[in-house]
Amino acid sequence: MKRPAVFQQIQKSYQTHSKARRETMVHSNEALSKSKRAIFALHRNDFTQARQCLSEAQALFKSCEASFRSFPELREEGTYRAGLEEYAEACLFENYLQKGSLGKIDARAMTPSIYFAGLCDATGEMVRYAVRQVTLGHPEVVSQIHETVSMVIEFLLDLDLTGYLRTKFDQAKKNLSRLEEMSYDLAIRR
Repeated sequence: MKRPAVFQQIQKSYQTHSKARRETMVHSNEALSKSKRAIFALHRNDFTQARQCLSEAQALFKSCEASFRSFPELREEGTYRAGLEEYAEACLFENYLQKGSLGKIDARAMTPSIYFAGLCDATGEMVRYAVRQVTLGHPEVVSQIHETVSMVIEFLLDLDLTGYLRTKFDQAKKNLSRLEEMSYDLAIRR
């Protein structure tokens, strides 16, 4: 029995989609890795390296987004979203270190679910940064970071987050708790 012609059309469409999905996953994983490297560079105050890594991540996201015209559902691919979250975290952390504030970042990472997840995770990087600064003899940084993380938590409290974002929010609250403990320890040592 001869196969219907539609079988071949569907097969070609499926293969094209599968190839685009695999490429999206590869580029997204690379972008996630570049974003992590940017965060590590920021902890070393290597802003040049961090900026280079974030630029490379942007280029990788652009490669992914080229496929979205044909396959818009790939925007919801888990690896793409994970890469964007890490990228948002790195961009927010960079903004904080360079400007002392959090705010607008690359438009591709400004969707609420991506931004909020990145914001929650950035509080963890701020805590790590505070610990490092204390060990380097700059304990005053703790109070600045504590103030910023407190503001983030107050903002997120108003959103009544659920599901995955609620888990991220709970982690951010633990980061605030760690900062409170650090502040207490520093206060009693004076």
